[in-house]
Amino acid sequence: MYQDNDIPLTVGLFQLLPAPAGRADGDVIAAALRDADFAEQRGFDSVWIAEHHASSFGLVSAPTVYASAVAARTRRLEIGLAVAVVPLHHPLRLAEEIAWLTHLSAGRIHVGLGPGFARLEFEAYGVRPEERRGRFAEGVGILRRLLEGEESECAGDFWKVPPLSLRPRPLRPPSLLRACSSPAGAAEAAREGMGVLLGLQPVSALRAIIETYRRVRLGLGVEPRAVDGEISRFRVLRRVVLAESAPRAERDARCALAWETGAVARLGGSPPEPRGDSEPIAGGIVGTPAQALAELRSLAELGIRRVIAWTSFGDLPDASARRTLEPLAGKVLPDLALVRRVEGACA
Repeated sequence: MYQDNDIPLTVGLFQLLPAPAGRADGDVIAAALRDADFAEQRGFDSVWIAEHHASSFGLVSAPTVYASAVAARTRRLEIGLAVAVVPLHHPLRLAEEIAWLTHLSAGRIHVGLGPGFARLEFEAYGVRPEERRGRFAEGVGILRRLLEGEESECAGDFWKVPPLSLRPRPLRPPSLLRACSSPAGAAEAAREGMGVLLGLQPVSALRAIIETYRRVRLGLGVEPRAVDGEISRFRVLRRVVLAESAPRAERDARCALAWETGAVARLGGSPPEPRGDSEPIAGGIVGTPAQALAELRSLAELGIRRVIAWTSFGDLPDASARRTLEPLAGKVLPDLALVRRVEGACA
């Protein structure tokens, strides 16, 4: 596998904004904005914003509004939607909001697209959950044409759009990434020429997804080096909890996940984690800074160069999340840069 040591491995922050009982919504939002400021100042490359509705699982029910606030208070960070739940939006409205974001952020926008999973949210919007795949495919097609500057017309199964172009037009078309949880999803992204946003799969599953994407792209005649470049721009989500000892980090993570599992069940989704405490935390980078560096290097060996760190999840106290952010910024990110320099010198 071709690997380019001139491409650094960078880390962004994932923001879901869970609001357990006892935390005021305003305090949760203020803490998230402080974390965005921290990311801007301390070497993270991006902030990625989740979309959820009508529950304490995640407060960002208007992700483009929150993204605008992050854009206004930062100058360097890339800002991503992870993900825009396409079936819940009229694609013209979503395209208009994204076009505005490209201007308000000076073009720092990435857009992850997904079909959603939460039955409660679909019911709240009057959308039948069994329609989500069809709505996703149709909505993504309209969205892509509009954001690429084409006059779009659609008379599909779910939406009708007359011939029109976006105003304002995007500053430039944002990068679009498809949320993928399986090799089949990666094959679809590869055929569509879309970027890929990966979740909490273990490294073995990530390897299978990446191999499928590579095989499909090569079969379409894309040069191997170009495919490696595309894979280096994949984004991979990891839960990150750091502490002075691995047992302390593990304890913090599992306590927070107990609350999250219940919150996901109330949304009508599947529990995200294995049940037994002896089983590994899915997508977890949990332990000391040295262990985090080793886990990040294992992702880099797959060709991954863009990791999104989920440092505040479940009912994890703010103090625990800060215990992760400080060493992640102060120890892990500088060590990643050092590894890159050393490997580059030896190449």
